[in-house]
Amino acid sequence: MSKPTVIVDSNIIVKWFIPEKYSQEAILLRDDYLYGRIRVIAPIYALLEYANTLRKYVARKILAKDHAVEAYNLLVEVGIEYEDITPGDTRKALLYSLTNNTTVYDAYYVILAKKYNTVMYTADEKLLATLSNKESGIRHIEEYPIDRSKLLRIK
Repeated sequence: MSKPTVIVDSNIIVKWFIPEKYSQEAILLRDDYLYGRIRVIAPIYALLEYANTLRKYVARKILAKDHAVEAYNLLVEVGIEYEDITPGDTRKALLYSLTNNTTVYDAYYVILAKKYNTVMYTADEKLLATLSNKESGIRHIEEYPIDRSKLLRIK
C-alpha cells in the first residue's frame, strides 16, 4: 500500500522550523513525513519562498542570520520531494489564477494537488477564503488529521 501524498505550501514549511501560529499543527504533518507515514511534495520554488521568508525575519530582527541559515539547512535535511516547474503546469496555474483571483504561485500549489489527486495544506487564510467554495482539496493546516487512522483517508 502506498503512502498518502500531501502538498504543502511554503507557509507550512516555514512553520516547521520557525515558531508561528499553527506551527504545532504543521509540525504534526512534518513528523508524519519524517516517520514515513506520508509523502510530502512542494514545488521547487517553495525553497525560494522559504528562503525569502527567512530573509524577512532577519531584516525584521526576529531571527539572527546564522539561525536563518540553520533553518534553511534543516529544511534541506528534511528532504521532502520538490516538483520541477513545467511549462504546461505553469500555463495551467496561470489560467487557474486568472479565473480564481489568486497568485500564480498559489495556483501552482493547487494545480500540483490536482495533479497528484490529493490535498494541499496551507495556513493562508486569504487563499482559503478565496477558494473555499471552489476547491475541496485545499485544507487549513488545523484540519490536518491528528488521528493517525485518518491518514489512510486523506484522499
